[in-house]
Amino acid sequence: MKRLLASQRLAFRIARREAWRYKGRSALSISLLGLPLLGVAIGASAFDTVTLDAEQEVEQYVGTNDAYIEEVYAGLPISQFTWDESYPWWEWTDPETDQEPPGITEGGILNRLPVGTRIAPYSTWPGGAEQAEVETPSGIGEVDVIGYDLSHPNYEAAGFTYLEGSAPIRDQIVLSEDAAARLEVGVGDTVTFLAGPSGEEHEVSGIVEIPWDINGQYAIASFFPTDTTGWLVDTPETFTREDASALNEVGLTVWSEALLDTPPTTPGGMYYDDPMDSFYLTFYALIVVSVVMEVILLAGPAFAISAKRRTREFALMSANGATPRQIRGVVLAGGILFGIIAAVVAVLIGVGVVAVGRPLLEQLVGHRTPGLEILPWLQGLLVLAAIATGLLSALAAAISASRINVVAALMGRTPNRKGSKRWLVIGLVMVAGGMVAGFAGISIWNMPLMASAIVLLQLGLVACTPALLAVTAKLGRWMPLAPRMALREAGRNRGSAAPAIAAVLGVVAAGMAFTLTMAADNVRNEAGQERLLPEGTASLVLYNDTDEYDPETGEPIGDPDWESGLAESEARLAQHLDDLELIPVQTVGEAQGCGREADFPDAEEIWCWVQLVRPDENVCVYWELPTETEEQAAAAVEQARQDPRCDEESAAYGYGMYDVPTTTDPAVVAAYTGLDGDELDAAVAVLEDGGVLVADKWAVTAEGTAVFEQEVSEIVEEGPDQEPKYYEVEVPAMAVHRDLLGYAGVMFSPAAAEQVGMKPSVWSQRYLIETSTPIDEALRETIRADMRAKLSDESVSAGFDVADYRDTETLYILLAVAGLCALITLGSTAVSTGLIIAEQTKDMTTLGAVGAAPGLRKRFAMWQTTMIAVFGTLMGTFAGLIGYALIRAALNRPLTNSYPFETLYGWELPWASFVIMLVAVPVIAAVGALLFTKARLPSERRLT
Repeated sequence: MKRLLASQRLAFRIARREAWRYKGRSALSISLLGLPLLGVAIGASAFDTVTLDAEQEVEQYVGTNDAYIEEVYAGLPISQFTWDESYPWWEWTDPETDQEPPGITEGGILNRLPVGTRIAPYSTWPGGAEQAEVETPSGIGEVDVIGYDLSHPNYEAAGFTYLEGSAPIRDQIVLSEDAAARLEVGVGDTVTFLAGPSGEEHEVSGIVEIPWDINGQYAIASFFPTDTTGWLVDTPETFTREDASALNEVGLTVWSEALLDTPPTTPGGMYYDDPMDSFYLTFYALIVVSVVMEVILLAGPAFAISAKRRTREFALMSANGATPRQIRGVVLAGGILFGIIAAVVAVLIGVGVVAVGRPLLEQLVGHRTPGLEILPWLQGLLVLAAIATGLLSALAAAISASRINVVAALMGRTPNRKGSKRWLVIGLVMVAGGMVAGFAGISIWNMPLMASAIVLLQLGLVACTPALLAVTAKLGRWMPLAPRMALREAGRNRGSAAPAIAAVLGVVAAGMAFTLTMAADNVRNEAGQERLLPEGTASLVLYNDTDEYDPETGEPIGDPDWESGLAESEARLAQHLDDLELIPVQTVGEAQGCGREADFPDAEEIWCWVQLVRPDENVCVYWELPTETEEQAAAAVEQARQDPRCDEESAAYGYGMYDVPTTTDPAVVAAYTGLDGDELDAAVAVLEDGGVLVADKWAVTAEGTAVFEQEVSEIVEEGPDQEPKYYEVEVPAMAVHRDLLGYAGVMFSPAAAEQVGMKPSVWSQRYLIETSTPIDEALRETIRADMRAKLSDESVSAGFDVADYRDTETLYILLAVAGLCALITLGSTAVSTGLIIAEQTKDMTTLGAVGAAPGLRKRFAMWQTTMIAVFGTLMGTFAGLIGYALIRAALNRPLTNSYPFETLYGWELPWASFVIMLVAVPVIAAVGALLFTKARLPSERRLT
């Protein structure tokens, strides 16, 4: 044991001295190893800093007050089960009661708490339920208004902080920092309220900050409406469980720091294990494996090339009695040392970045943080992972260094070895084994097999690289001098070029897998959107903002002034759009009784639900099969996939008939369906004949009709529930493209709507917009801002929209990921090429001595860089595609056994990312090598 420890101390001493001797090379190796670790360190510290535990969260919302209480069943007793969250689990004590909650007053709350208790209205959600229109520097805008009396000490105890000024008095207000910046006002200035709770000017007495809503735009004053759901409670003594129980007795939940340690009393069965957790665990595990492989392949070239440059040193050690095991130990010690340094530096820099950027981070998440936190257990794991990664990165170099030819190394010559077919065979076997492991892992759902597939595939490609380089080198005979030299040098000196290519491979493989996942997720999100109108179609919607509602039906009482609202909205639109024309589109929805009231003369109330049904011969086979067990459900879904009638999608299934367009106007029909010519004429003819257009072709019968089923339920106060009655209404029908007409998938004619029992919408009115003005993003936002301002008749509001189903945010993320991967790829290509060129300095000096032009070295570096980048990106793309196939299987697994079908993760290729990685990266790398490589080198005597 003593001898072993002494040997390890010697190995680390040699590694430390070598690292200090070649500082530049060591810095490059540490950088390659540490860059991915730096991202993890920043992410871990940032996550821990912004994530609040239960104690920090209650402190941020409640401050030094004793509790926050909220009415959930005010006046009647409840049972509260959890005590460590703002929205706890609770149940009614008597769930069978029909008694209406009598409510609770502040006096009633105080009667249940110790004498001297103070309470103040409070809510734990941002902003307020009320909004008010105010004058802004650019026109008219809205801010939230909150009715707090800030002279009450409970608000100061809750952490309300004045950045400027002081609490308001009389008719003064305070603003949040963002609201003041938007309105361009400060303390002492006035804000003009045009509509809302207060239509007059108010002086700003202060700029206030709520610690859990620092990005909100709100105004606070005591005369604003107090629309809160709870109270801040400050008791003269310690808040106790008995106090909480007394509040539960009157239907109030309690959130208090004093009760955080109270164990939950949740009854059994309320918690359950989410079956999706195992699938997400597999997904995250595969991502981690991909990142680890990226780090290993990224740092491996530095160790390999460094080991080749130290060949003479290892030969001297061997000649003086060092065993191959001791030489391997020296190289591995370097990997461990670099791993420790890389991890420590990454953690220190990562924590420092978060510390400096904490104010920006707080603005991003919208709340103050209790202080810098570093998630120490994860940072410790990061250090251990860095050590293991450094060790693995140096492993290949250590094995190579222990097998050097001592005589050739001391003479300064590299033996001209013939390429070993063994590594090609090993590589092909590993690639094949990886693919088999991947398919097997997907088939039996085994995460270790899928992770092994990623590792075997990438290592197999690395093992095949020398043989591929040897084959490619033979193409040099048809090329000019510089590329011919680059190819032949790569084929001759494969021990240096292969690790460099492996570095690029690792980065591109991980980047491609992640990019493909994001692209597929973007397609899924877009597929789930409701497509009511074709892309780019502009529309105006007027909304009913009536405040009075029928207590039985929930519908507004009285009609708003639609005509004046339309006239005012049209005038606003005409300021921005030329040749404006508004085409009205009537919309209908389900009537309460679908006109079947006469069939229920004794019913107190009836409700009707309408759905489009398929004829029996067109019903999906899934609905006829047993699905009680998991095996039966899987078998039913599998049969459904073989049945062309089974094309129902989960996004639209069971949506109902709401705001369905109803018309016979050819212009409206064309706008909603995209039809033209004879197809449009046929569709209009069906509607004029009292029919409907449907997006489900299987709903059209052989006779050219569609059947709507009315399910009518009788609501009774006492006695057993009555079975619903079903009615069928058949009307002429025509199928149109299924991507439009929204989730309802229907367009009614007025006659069909009346026959089916639909009624015109009382909530909104829609108009299609035709204009000669092109509507770009800037104009769209300008019109939206103008239309958001309330109309003169406050019973009507207007909204402007342009149908756009693209997810531009995801597109930007995809480009950012591709750019980041490209940046790391460029860095690894440049570092690897630089190390190779540094190794070949003597050869280039010899070429200069025999008359080679100075520019040859620059062109040689350019072509060598290009070769490394092209090889690495092509092989990395292949590995990334296989890696994504495994990740895709992990994500699709929980989605496959459900019907109606979910949109699965597909093979959506992000061509922009491909162009960046496959074209832009090699070109930029080549240009960089051409610009930054020195053309002339000082002559020096060769060792031999």
